[in-house]
Amino acid sequence: MSEWGGGSLSYTCTPNACSCKIIENMRTLQTQVKLRRLIRSSSEAFSRLRWQPSERRMADAIVDRLLGLAAEVRESWAEDALSGRPGEALSAFVAESLRSAELAITGAAQEGSDLELLRQDFERAALPLEVFLRGLDAEPALQRSA
Repeated sequence: MSEWGGGSLSYTCTPNACSCKIIENMRTLQTQVKLRRLIRSSSEAFSRLRWQPSERRMADAIVDRLLGLAAEVRESWAEDALSGRPGEALSAFVAESLRSAELAITGAAQEGSDLELLRQDFERAALPLEVFLRGLDAEPALQRSA
């Protein structure tokens, strides 16, 4: 009985046109930390190379260090992907983002390269990837199935 009018309340479930299931979220904290280190180090490196011409002769060493950090991000993602089993599209997005970031880093060692353009290319690849990885750690996602 309801306290508002003496009648009884009943709740019914109506079937949805599609059903949903909750997908466990991935844990990518290790990858996020390594990616943030790469982003910070790349930002500093591009700035140094651009504004301090004397650093230009050390470009190969700087690029090697950044590529090493990028390799750590790639390895960390591989470990996270094994445990979380992301879909093919998600893995492809991460792989393409890392590839674009690595290409921008590699370009910094080339004589006469446009460092500002390469910095922008790097950020266009790395910053959305960082947001994406944070999203994978967020609340579990709903996946629709027909």
